[in-house]
Amino acid sequence: MSRRGLDLDEVPILSSRKVRLLIVLVFGIFLFISSLEGVKSGFKLIFFEWQKSILTMITDNTAPLTGLAIGILSTALVQSSSAVIAATMVSMSGMVASGLPMVDAMRFGVPMVLGANIGTTVTNTIVIFGVRRGMTMNEFGDTIPGVIVDDVYEALTIGIFFILEMTTGAISKTTLRIGEYLSSSLGLKAVLASFDKTIIDIVIKEPLINPLKNLIVDFTGQRIGGVVLFVFWFLTIIFSMGLITKGLENLIQTDWEEKIKMAFNSPARSFFTGFSITWLVGSSSIGTSLIIPFLATKVVDLKKAYPYLCGCNMGTTVDLSQIYGYLAGGMVGVMLGLAHVMLNIVALLLWLVSPLRFVPVRIAEWIGAIIQTNENAAIRLVIWVIVLFFLLPIVLIYIV
Repeated sequence: MSRRGLDLDEVPILSSRKVRLLIVLVFGIFLFISSLEGVKSGFKLIFFEWQKSILTMITDNTAPLTGLAIGILSTALVQSSSAVIAATMVSMSGMVASGLPMVDAMRFGVPMVLGANIGTTVTNTIVIFGVRRGMTMNEFGDTIPGVIVDDVYEALTIGIFFILEMTTGAISKTTLRIGEYLSSSLGLKAVLASFDKTIIDIVIKEPLINPLKNLIVDFTGQRIGGVVLFVFWFLTIIFSMGLITKGLENLIQTDWEEKIKMAFNSPARSFFTGFSITWLVGSSSIGTSLIIPFLATKVVDLKKAYPYLCGCNMGTTVDLSQIYGYLAGGMVGVMLGLAHVMLNIVALLLWLVSPLRFVPVRIAEWIGAIIQTNENAAIRLVIWVIVLFFLLPIVLIYIV
């Protein structure tokens, strides 16, 4: 082809419009991830004293039901299952060193890990309200099943495994046996010590989130600073979601739609996309939330997004920071880490590989239909979150 006959806009990789769209999209994703970390830092400041009292309860009560409730509530507050699981490992390790029987530590720790798995899914709801602006009620309602399917997946998993643990102790007993066999041969702690910082820590938290948090807290104090940070970063979620949604909508009008859909064109590819993203960034909250704009813009439907979400849940169990957290908790940490991985593998086989794989999606669609039966879909979704992630755990904590 002659130079005169070459139109750069006809070459996808050289199209100036597509380059601009990609820049906007990448910038929006960067702001989005930053805002999630910022909201997390605001949560931690606002509920600092509450978090301390919740963690203190671990030393006062080893009831499995309390462990489950504390796992859900703590993770919903701080928006980090990794942080709650790490705190569980360290706390249980210290209690074992002080004389708590290992069996009791596992009977509390395993339910708390289960609770942490579902508590982190509240991030998706925060994100959908960021996407809500500019959506019609029908579009918002159609997105709700994709927001809550991860809740359903985790709730079904907890329902089965928690009852099994409560009635037989099978999970903690199995983990104890495997952990005792493997702990003496695991020499990875020194190797992983050099990987204790994730990409998010290096690129976002240290240069952006932490300095801003310290500056605001110095001027306003801890609790007010937490509120300011939460509001600021929540507004940033809204802004970044606008950038991402707009960028996706424009890319859909180009041949990039097919390129985006390629990551979800089969269950296996969708699963490994979710697994890889979550493993890379070290956060299932970020991994699962990234799918929401694709659902909102109908680039991906619920059935294609579902394997991606399963991959995110699996990826967070074996990222470097999580593995290091397992090992940092000593023998207790290794055992709880094994429980975390095994439970997610069994859940994956049950809800993605077996004939029961349609169950979480159908239930999510059913609940979504109930939520969006009238114009108060947003209010009903808020009620769903408050009851599931806050009221129910608090009731369980105080009645046990």
